[in-house]
Amino acid sequence: MKSLVNWSNPQSTALFTDFGEVVTYGQLNKEVLFDSKIFNKKDLVFIVGRNDLVTLIIYLAAFEAGAIPLLLGADLSEPSLTSLIEAYSPSKLFLPKEKYSSLSGLKIENEFDGYFILSTEIALSPNVNPNLALLLPTSGSTGSPKLVRFTAENIIFNADSIINYLSIDSKECAVTTLPFNYSYGMSVVNSHLRAGASLLLTDRSFFDADFWRLMKSCGVTSLAGVPYSYEMLMKLRFERMDLPKLRTLTQAGGKMAPSLTKRVTELCKVKGMRFFTMYGQTEASPRMAFLSPEFLELKFGSIGKAIPGGQIWLEDEQGEKISEVDQIGELIYSGPNVAQGYAERKEDLSRADEWNSVLRTGDLARQDAEGFIFIEGRKSRFLKIFGVRVSLDSVEVWCQNKAFSAAAYGRDDLLMVTIEGGEEIQIAGLTKELSDAIQVHSSAIGMTVLPNLPRLNSGKVDYQCLINLR
Repeated sequence: MKSLVNWSNPQSTALFTDFGEVVTYGQLNKEVLFDSKIFNKKDLVFIVGRNDLVTLIIYLAAFEAGAIPLLLGADLSEPSLTSLIEAYSPSKLFLPKEKYSSLSGLKIENEFDGYFILSTEIALSPNVNPNLALLLPTSGSTGSPKLVRFTAENIIFNADSIINYLSIDSKECAVTTLPFNYSYGMSVVNSHLRAGASLLLTDRSFFDADFWRLMKSCGVTSLAGVPYSYEMLMKLRFERMDLPKLRTLTQAGGKMAPSLTKRVTELCKVKGMRFFTMYGQTEASPRMAFLSPEFLELKFGSIGKAIPGGQIWLEDEQGEKISEVDQIGELIYSGPNVAQGYAERKEDLSRADEWNSVLRTGDLARQDAEGFIFIEGRKSRFLKIFGVRVSLDSVEVWCQNKAFSAAAYGRDDLLMVTIEGGEEIQIAGLTKELSDAIQVHSSAIGMTVLPNLPRLNSGKVDYQCLINLR
């Protein structure tokens, strides 16, 4: 198996930490090799961690040892963690010390700064798929037992493809602005370590003054974010910040409001930075497409074209390939980064590759005459109200055009829209405007206001939380 890390320059800086540590690739390699002895080949290892040095070393050590890490966030609830343990029977758990007290039947095997490694004395059955190398929760469901099954080739191919189109080399330095267990955050880590570049490992938020001090002192050259990240950056007057080394911004994790995309595009033009909008899903390790900065204005709103080594096409409802320009169909992706399938219990870990490098994304899209792809919505993100087909994504875009952050959800007899804001929002008037826009009677629209939309640790809206609030 090829290594996830480029170890060829041991004197080069691999990591900067919150505490001022500078870790070379040689030092990192030594730590990873030492800790890899903790794991046996095909051990199932739950890694419940943060964006910190210990978590990263354990992840790399497990991967290098041929164990099977499952990446989970430190904010995972105790009932959710217990449910996952019951479903998968991991042999080892790496988790914050404060979570240990709620678990039973586990033996402390190792102790690190703020973490334990616990042994369950359970071994996976010998028929576990020999190619299985990594597990991730499906996007937005970190408490669900539904996981995505990856091979090492999936992860390494995607890292190499990202290195290719972002031109990442040893001079680059990225910052961990996204949770490590979120596929987008993981891909930033993987691609930079694979390129022999540097990482600033931090769990600090944009609202922490030390985050920006570290950005400048460590010479960070690239920053990754989801749409919500860029909303926060604009509120913080990002354009006024003095970050002389920063030259690349990347965005994925959902479609960004057109007005916000324009602001970020204009900012990058003024500051001489590159802005890449990207498209992906966890099931593709996770990147599938990107739009180069030179096409940002010419192909505004497009996700671009397939990543190097991948292919994208559209299919109609009959499964026939669409060749006509601007005809909407389901986006299909093929490439070596497509995972092997899902798992919902430990027995599923022995399953063979069920997707054969082809991913049906569930996204509806169109392709223009030059082959650029434009996402139009999700197949599952539609309601039928009084016979009218309503796109929930289009409702959210409508709200964005009114300068509101909003979440649309509901059932076939009721469209629910929750808007982020305060008492200044006139619900009755907005409901009437939306009713006229989508041609649905206002009696079938329920509009509410919250000071802040609930969000997952990835920054995406937590729709299940909104449904539970009903």
